[in-house]
Amino acid sequence: MNTQKIDLCFEQAIKDGVFSGAQVLFGVGTRRVFSQCYGTTHRETGSQKVNSNTLFDIASLTKVVSTLYLAMLAYDRGMLKLEAAIAHYLKTWQGSDQISIEQLLAHSSGLPDWAALYQDFIGQALSYQALKEAFIQKISQIPLKNQPGSQRVYSDLGFILLGFILEEIFQESLEKLFEREVAQYLGLKHSLFNPLKHSQQNVTQENIAATENCPWRQKILIGEVHDDNVWMLGGVAGHAGLFSCASDLELWVQDIFKILQGGGKKISQQTFECFLRPPHEKILGWDTVSRPKSSAGQYFSPSSIGHLAFTGCSLWMDLEDSKYIILLTNRVYPHRENPAIKEFRPHVHDLLVETLYLSTKA
Repeated sequence: MNTQKIDLCFEQAIKDGVFSGAQVLFGVGTRRVFSQCYGTTHRETGSQKVNSNTLFDIASLTKVVSTLYLAMLAYDRGMLKLEAAIAHYLKTWQGSDQISIEQLLAHSSGLPDWAALYQDFIGQALSYQALKEAFIQKISQIPLKNQPGSQRVYSDLGFILLGFILEEIFQESLEKLFEREVAQYLGLKHSLFNPLKHSQQNVTQENIAATENCPWRQKILIGEVHDDNVWMLGGVAGHAGLFSCASDLELWVQDIFKILQGGGKKISQQTFECFLRPPHEKILGWDTVSRPKSSAGQYFSPSSIGHLAFTGCSLWMDLEDSKYIILLTNRVYPHRENPAIKEFRPHVHDLLVETLYLSTKA
């Protein structure tokens, strides 16, 4: 198997400034076909070559890897009702009483995509509980863009609320929930919130890919969450915050395939099917393939599910033939005004499938 074209593709992307470093992993079912690391953690003094344990800020992949997984777990245990309204779980919610948990998961709540919630609290020494209540209040006061359930508008705000809801349901922090119910269960040794605060994990700044040169934090972010709202909440939230590596995410992806085949030990096949084909929505939590141009490229079937992250990370799984691609990059380094990943991702996806999968079937 000649992977030279793949190597050249990544090397050219690094030269073109698409990102400074990357991990990529391609597999089918339980079989890893290809895994490689490219580039460096950043371009400053002291940068290191990216290796298989280098951590990337996976931003919105947190929505599926942590929040969606925990939501399915709560549903499976009878702790979460999809038809319930937000106020059923968040007693201080003062917004619309028409928004259901199902709509939050489906991004059809009517909430806008994002709001700079953090700005009002810069420089204030507030507890997490005080910030949580303040975020709930601020989100409840934001005018809805659409009638709940009428239109899908991708929303960080909905998943911020879902993180809070899960904490109320389990009466435990999102960080501890993820650590116990996901990371420890699946053996994810390099997936965590606030990596530099976990001395027992032996995580050092040198082996974390840099993200943005943040204008208001006035530094290049390395091991500090890129998302401003998450940072204000202490580095942990339902919409972003996790750091991880491709090999850990592969274990997570393979667990999803096991669940689909009825072999899941924590989440039932019936629950996963319900979230794939919910009562009133198209799908819960996941992104799907869009035509004619999808970020997954041209070879992922309509049965595929995946997710993107603002920092330049993504994972895609094809439920038809069990192929998957995990791509982790730091495309926001040194600044977020760099859209080149939008062309690179589908191109390299196609190249991976053609080189590693279709060529073996010919």
